[in-house]
Amino acid sequence: MKTTIHWVLLASLFLDAPAVAVVQAHQPSPKKERAQPAAKITEEQAKKIALERIPGEVTDVAIEKKRGKNVYVIEIQSPEQGEKDVFVDVETGKIVGTD
Repeated sequence: MKTTIHWVLLASLFLDAPAVAVVQAHQPSPKKERAQPAAKITEEQAKKIALERIPGEVTDVAIEKKRGKNVYVIEIQSPEQGEKDVFVDVETGKIVGTD
């Protein structure tokens, strides 16, 4: 009896293996972390561009999507205007806005 059970279990492993492989092949892959976009201008260039618009001290830099574009968000502490954000397009280096 034990021998029969072992053969049945062994046979089921071989018969089910292709089905398991098919199911695993159709499983969605786990979400990958979104990579930062490749910038054509450097962070230093973006800072310089932003400081030409609003003089002051850069306190933070990040890449975000704003107004449909990937931009450097340059936070500037300005003596005249307080804290301002300047959005510099990572592709063109053009200022696409301020906040």
